[in-house]
Amino acid sequence: MKRLTCMFILLASTLLHPVFAQEYVEATPAQRRQMQEQIAEATSRLSSLACDFEQTKEIAIMNEKMQSSGRMFYRRENCVRWEYTTPYAYTFIYNNNRIAMQTEAGRSVIDVRSNALFQSIVKIMISSMNGSGMTDNKSFTPRFYIDGSGRRMVSLTPVQKDVRKMFALIRLYFDGKDHSVETVVMEEPNGDATHIRLTNKRINEKIDDSRFTVD
Repeated sequence: MKRLTCMFILLASTLLHPVFAQEYVEATPAQRRQMQEQIAEATSRLSSLACDFEQTKEIAIMNEKMQSSGRMFYRRENCVRWEYTTPYAYTFIYNNNRIAMQTEAGRSVIDVRSNALFQSIVKIMISSMNGSGMTDNKSFTPRFYIDGSGRRMVSLTPVQKDVRKMFALIRLYFDGKDHSVETVVMEEPNGDATHIRLTNKRINEKIDDSRFTVD
């Protein structure tokens, strides 16, 4: 469990998109409705996503950054594969309420239904991929923002107490053209921050079932 928790906390991105330099202001009710409609439409069209990711973990107290990268695969049936390739090899797979973790030391399988915290963490992953967290009021309190160039950002404050101990705030930045999630920022209560940047996105390409094999 500790290894899995650390893996989630370390998800981040090395190269921050220029949107972080822009000033975001809270969206008006009309802008919020438009954002919800556009993101919901993009989510409804998203059956699969394959991409590369770059990550950075910013450690506030040590003024350090931990960098890594790899590949990610997502399928609408709540299938996710995070595959680290640099600087170490580590693979995380979620499929049908089961998690498989593969390292050089071996492979382990966990049933997330036996742990409420695991369920919440997986929900954060899925929400980060398809933007569904903005309508999941039982898990998140969403707020909507827009910058001067029209770029959109949604902040999600976790509702569950156990999740708030890990993540104080999650920010989703959306692509201005296809309205898919482009960058994810996870802020922790201790001041650390993690960033995920998705690059080379391939939307709705066929992904072989073997990518999501747990057993």
